[in-house]
Amino acid sequence: MYVTVGISARRDSEIREFRLLVDTGAFYSIFPRALLRELGIGPAYREKFRVADGRTVEREVGDAFLHYSDRPPGPTVVVFAEPEDTLVIGVHTLEGLGLQVDVRSCTITAMDVIPYYAVAEA
Repeated sequence: MYVTVGISARRDSEIREFRLLVDTGAFYSIFPRALLRELGIGPAYREKFRVADGRTVEREVGDAFLHYSDRPPGPTVVVFAEPEDTLVIGVHTLEGLGLQVDVRSCTITAMDVIPYYAVAEA
């Protein structure tokens, strides 16, 4: 399933729309390096990632704002894609925007209630 999202360097700066593959097996979202640079999004650090085929790769990552439908824009970590990388929206981004994937209907929906914390006091 693919989804169109907006991306910007800041909550109120220029937004570019981009179509990404939804991948709940991916943690962060992966965008083209050139697009991130054009928007003024720079790398903050490098991180190691495990690819689906078992390889480990190292990529630059930075911070951006993602815009989806009528949801408020949310901050997220983005990966600077290399030419061989698949461009995806990952679960960290989806959940950060209060979204979830409905696997039965292959749609993205807003969470009814966003989890607050996992353990209640005894």
